[in-house]
Amino acid sequence: SCGVPLRHSFSVVTASMRRKISITGFAIALGKAGSFSATSPLRWHSRSYETDTVLRAKEENRRDFLLASSSLVFSSPFVSTLPCEAKTAPKRTANFPRIHPGLATGNVSSRVLCECFVDFACPYSRKLFKTLTPVMGNFENDMSFVFHNVIQPWHHQSLWLHESSLAVRVLYPESEMLYWKALFEDAPKWYDKEIYGLTRGEFYDKIATFAANVIVIDKSHWNLDDKKAVKSRILQYLIPPKQTGGSFPKEATALLGSEAEDDENALFPMTRQLVKYQRKRGVHVTPTVFFNGIEQAQVSSSWTKEEWESFLQNAADSLEL
Repeated sequence: SCGVPLRHSFSVVTASMRRKISITGFAIALGKAGSFSATSPLRWHSRSYETDTVLRAKEENRRDFLLASSSLVFSSPFVSTLPCEAKTAPKRTANFPRIHPGLATGNVSSRVLCECFVDFACPYSRKLFKTLTPVMGNFENDMSFVFHNVIQPWHHQSLWLHESSLAVRVLYPESEMLYWKALFEDAPKWYDKEIYGLTRGEFYDKIATFAANVIVIDKSHWNLDDKKAVKSRILQYLIPPKQTGGSFPKEATALLGSEAEDDENALFPMTRQLVKYQRKRGVHVTPTVFFNGIEQAQVSSSWTKEEWESFLQNAADSLEL
């Protein structure tokens, strides 16, 4: 769409022309020498190949379209013949994954990986998370565990809940697991019917207060007592900078690739990445569990701790094979 010439060349030889016409990009050979007119799609001109090429190069300043004297150039009203602005414009890095998706724990160097795709607004995800996490400690030396955020559109608050976990991940990474545990424990208070009447701004205020309380009590990693200051930092990442109360965190540009001029909040690049990751993995419902990249359809949110222990033990034993 930018009018950039294709790298491939095609040779067209007609009986009447008895010559080879090198066509770069789009070209037409109808058995008659000429060039296509963008202003009149059905009108053909009888200019020579050399003259046609030189004139077009001069008129449109297209150095990429300087062809040999026998070239035939085709210009279409549907294909821009102006230089593509994207060539010189600075590239945005909003979709560059600066941080790998997911909350990882355990032995990350192990060749055994258990991945759980969960949603904070999903009761079944909550059940699996609360059953699995106490069991993981017995196997964290043998394998790694990764919990992936899954934003489910049928829970309109799902995005906002996951955004709060991403804000904690960026600002207070040592408390990420603690926050996940606290949020899943408190999840029923954030389900659809409980927050139906809240606006986006009101929800952000409540979830930022909740997150700040979790961070402040984590004395093993932080010596923070000012809940308002922690809440304010979290809201910097949640509230879009152009909205009332918005205050774009300057470090987010280097950390995430977002900009103060964006319409969405500073976490939007991370949100796009985790949604893309989920879709590429083919995850639809939550929870969904993968083991070493293969979906384990037999895993159920109704599994007991004993069932999880048996499943994980089999996986650990496979290391000895």
